[in-house]
Amino acid sequence: MQDNILSPKFRKGKKPVKVRKPSKPIDGINHRLLAEQAAAAAQAQEVETEATTTEPEDDAAPTREELEAKATELNIRFDGRTKDKKLGQLIQDRLSAPTGE
Repeated sequence: MQDNILSPKFRKGKKPVKVRKPSKPIDGINHRLLAEQAAAAAQAQEVETEATTTEPEDDAAPTREELEAKATELNIRFDGRTKDKKLGQLIQDRLSAPTGE
């Protein structure tokens, strides 16, 4: 008869060993860390919140609403199918074209 080979975890007369998982802190900071590491984590979170509250830079691409307002001001015909890139190009062409005045 063939003997059943059991791993040490499930050997006869031996209970399986339960592995404990580390606890998850509620506030997201493991308080067992050193004080400097906890302070660095708090400072990083503060910098992250400041970055989200700042206004967008002026170098950013114009929004669709800004492009539409400028196009209507310059009497450029467009519709909903006109892409932002094309609308921006039309505006640039109209502004760079010499006026007949």
